[in-house]
Amino acid sequence: MDFLEDASKYFLDVYKRIPIKVTHGEGVWLYADDGQKYLDLLAGIAVNALGYNHPIIKNAILSQLDKNLHLSNFFVQDIHVQLAKKLLELTPFEKIFFSNSGTEAIEGLLKIVKKWGNQNKKSKILTFEGSFHGRTLGAATLTGQEKYRKNFLPLLPNVEYVAFNDSVALQDVIDEETCAVFFEGISGEGGIREISSEMLNVLEEGRKKYNFLIIADEIQTGVGRTGLFYNFERYNFIPDAIATAKGLGGGLPLGAFLVSEKLAHVLDIGEHGTTYGGNPLACASGLATVQFVSDKKFLNDIATKGLYFKNALEGLKQKYPGIIKEVRGKGLMLGVELHRSGLEIMNLARKNNLIFNVAGGGSVLRFVPPLIIEKEQIAQAIEILDLVFSQIN
Repeated sequence: MDFLEDASKYFLDVYKRIPIKVTHGEGVWLYADDGQKYLDLLAGIAVNALGYNHPIIKNAILSQLDKNLHLSNFFVQDIHVQLAKKLLELTPFEKIFFSNSGTEAIEGLLKIVKKWGNQNKKSKILTFEGSFHGRTLGAATLTGQEKYRKNFLPLLPNVEYVAFNDSVALQDVIDEETCAVFFEGISGEGGIREISSEMLNVLEEGRKKYNFLIIADEIQTGVGRTGLFYNFERYNFIPDAIATAKGLGGGLPLGAFLVSEKLAHVLDIGEHGTTYGGNPLACASGLATVQFVSDKKFLNDIATKGLYFKNALEGLKQKYPGIIKEVRGKGLMLGVELHRSGLEIMNLARKNNLIFNVAGGGSVLRFVPPLIIEKEQIAQAIEILDLVFSQIN
């Protein structure tokens, strides 16, 4: 029985597995048991910010191993304070809560939103079509894709879905009843679509007029992914809170939500908590990652490499206009929308030792490589994509 048959025998069949038995990773490369070496533009779905086997991650984990793996949140440890202090120094927020994942961060923010809404007699929560906020019931309610919700009804009440980048539709639906708006600056699962300046203007002006909360989902866009430490730094306003995860833990499960002074004291003792959230090993890896990624030179390098990658993809669009419809994204969070399904291209690329996945209903190639990728490796990826496109053109 091969390894995929073993997996099917023991695990719930809820994943479309990649048929590669990975033995280890190094930098931006994955190695398989058959000796093949793969250039990885998936990075654990934007989790492995510094790639595989990075020395600063290893050293941070080994140092924490000598102390403890878990004490529970009845105890405050130095590593918690150090990471919290660093993240709050890098952002305009007042308080932080550590979770295990992005979806848990969204759930925590939902509780704050609901309580704040009850206090202010507001109940309507807005989110956008095509969005993805997680797979727990609350996060799935916020997710603007029916396929993730339809089999689990009824979900949370008073949640409405607005067409993405339709600023008129957004303006029409916000009112005194609006409690909060959840949004992604660049959608991940939704196909690497960037929120428009018109939408951001409506959010900013709407909050001034109606006093609702703006919650930015930075789970995939955060920790340097788009060339800024958090993508909201591009905006003319500051969200009331953000959710962050994926790259935050440097490969270990770590999420968080950060809130403004306005929301810093909404929750009382006992109203929220977690057994494992803020695990010291994950926080140690997270602190090392945040310190490395937040360096201005490194962030500038991400933006530069991202532009190089995007321009190269635009070149492929010019060469294969019948295949490529649009190139989107910022930094090292890029998408290529196709005139066709991307599954064949993804599978052919894998046969040529390049790994990525598809989003946006399967028609968008999603590239979220480790942030340490170099231009030479991006050029290799472009060569492989060129070969694949030529084979199906």
